[in-house]
Amino acid sequence: MKTRRILIIATLALPAFAGLSHAGQTEWAEDAGGRMRMIMTAPDEDGTIRAALQVEPADGFITYWREPGESGIPPQITIGGNDDVTLEAIAYPVPKRIDLAGVTDMGYDGPVTFPLTFKAAPGARPRMDVTAFIGLCKDICIPFQTTFEITASTYDGSAVDTAILAVAETTLPEAPSADFRVERAVSTGQALELALALPEADTPEITLASSGGFIVEAPAGAMKDGFYTITIPVNSLPDGQDSVGGDWLLLAKAGDRAMETPLVFETVSP
Repeated sequence: MKTRRILIIATLALPAFAGLSHAGQTEWAEDAGGRMRMIMTAPDEDGTIRAALQVEPADGFITYWREPGESGIPPQITIGGNDDVTLEAIAYPVPKRIDLAGVTDMGYDGPVTFPLTFKAAPGARPRMDVTAFIGLCKDICIPFQTTFEITASTYDGSAVDTAILAVAETTLPEAPSADFRVERAVSTGQALELALALPEADTPEITLASSGGFIVEAPAGAMKDGFYTITIPVNSLPDGQDSVGGDWLLLAKAGDRAMETPLVFETVSP
């Protein structure tokens, strides 16, 4: 039944990939905490390469989101052996909160596929070395790094590989929209105050992530003037984090939808 559901999702998602040639894949690289491989499509006419890093943690292991929390390692991709290819973007499927040894991390406790976008010179199937570095954690964290050699033949694959890329796109969070967005983000010096437009009446799960290396599980809020309003006392942030400096990201889950957006706090007097 699970295989049938995946095939149905892939069929629904494939129209967005209808113009692509079939994707190809590398061999799996394996480690004690799991395995990973690359999937690549042949470049578009403008040199865009749609690709993905597939990660399958071993039983009991997890891997991490872009802002992993206190102890995790976010996925990192670097390119070698070809100065004409650049990594344009890495996308992150919706993560979950995971309690590991009493610490809340953001990540994935099952197979996950990170969509990637590379840019190459038009008209070529570039050779390159793609190095992936991830964290796989259970009782301890195991850094896992491997380099995939991408050759011209790597781009030759099957419809199954293309479907994997299509399914991966469906796991990404939404961008803000009229019915699901941050209306206001304010820092008073004593608290962080958020007002959100939500698509569901149920209590959402709101997580804030800071580039300072920590995440904040927002407390329950309440509806006020048509928006879901949350107040987070600054003294509830991790020790030493007494300002809103750095980059912030908000992930909101409401019903079966998830939305991710950068946060820019307006500073006002309390």
